[in-house]
Amino acid sequence: MSEARLSNLIENAPLEAYTTFGVKQYSHFLIEVTDLPALYEAVEFARDNHLELMVLGSGSNVLFVRDFPGLIIIVKLTGIVQESPTRLRIGAGEDWHALVKWTLANNLFGLENLALIPGTVGAAPIQNIGAYGVEIERFVKRVHVFDTHLAKNLEFEREACDFAYRDSLFKRAPRGRYIVLEVELDLSDSDAPVLTYPALAERFDADEKVTAEQVYHAVCEIRRSKLPDPKVVGNAGSFFKNPVISAEKFRKISEKHDGVPAFPLENGDFYKVSAAWLLDTAGWKGRKKGLAGVFDHHALVLVNHGGATGEEIFLLAQEMSSSVLHKFGIALQPEVLIV
Repeated sequence: MSEARLSNLIENAPLEAYTTFGVKQYSHFLIEVTDLPALYEAVEFARDNHLELMVLGSGSNVLFVRDFPGLIIIVKLTGIVQESPTRLRIGAGEDWHALVKWTLANNLFGLENLALIPGTVGAAPIQNIGAYGVEIERFVKRVHVFDTHLAKNLEFEREACDFAYRDSLFKRAPRGRYIVLEVELDLSDSDAPVLTYPALAERFDADEKVTAEQVYHAVCEIRRSKLPDPKVVGNAGSFFKNPVISAEKFRKISEKHDGVPAFPLENGDFYKVSAAWLLDTAGWKGRKKGLAGVFDHHALVLVNHGGATGEEIFLLAQEMSSSVLHKFGIALQPEVLIV
């Protein structure tokens, strides 16, 4: 094993700068990798030393509630290759929002609804990121991964990724098994924005010919108005998933509350309900518990006001979830990975 390649291995590494929550936890070992040989050697180091393995991109969807006893690999594999007029092959370490801007600058369309989502390209298919009526799964052609259990590179076609709401095969696999190396996306050369999400559609006149560039700017404005900048206030965006409930449960809630924001699914048998509305109605917006709190403008966003521990934030999340269960009979599930 090359000593030079592991020369940047950090022992007892503080994680504050590697996650957007900015909590003060530590990892036994941490290493940043910028090429495949370095990645393979880091995985070998973890295996030889019987270390639990975890991969991070920008740490924008994770909350550490305790120190991590293994090796964290920060994937910095970069590069954007245009394999055909509408197909891109992107390194897992590329910044997601920067990619969205790149596509628009190169007259490739489809990702504009996903603007300003924090994180890396490699994390996008794992989480099946989505916003304003669009999910990444519709664009994925293929995901290239390193399987640490088999010690070999694999390719997963879109169907094999088994995408679901904020979920995928990669997310359900044992932590550290699949390391995303590259993602292939099929985009469009036709400027045909998706305006199915009401909060986005209402930004434009009904007869207006809307461009992808306009959608991009509208999405950025909406997100900036609702979500705090993690560089200023520690957070991971939406902490909980929007729950899916039966039509009967939705009817009962609607009898007690007017204007429940929800979207019908599967021929109206189920509804996806706004978790933000549930938490707001339960009175959580703007509340604080010590140095942890809920953002003033969005009840779905938990924040670190400075110095909060991961455990404090997690306990607040549990209290919020319990109150929604008590008030509505709905169990909220975290969108953020709890480690």
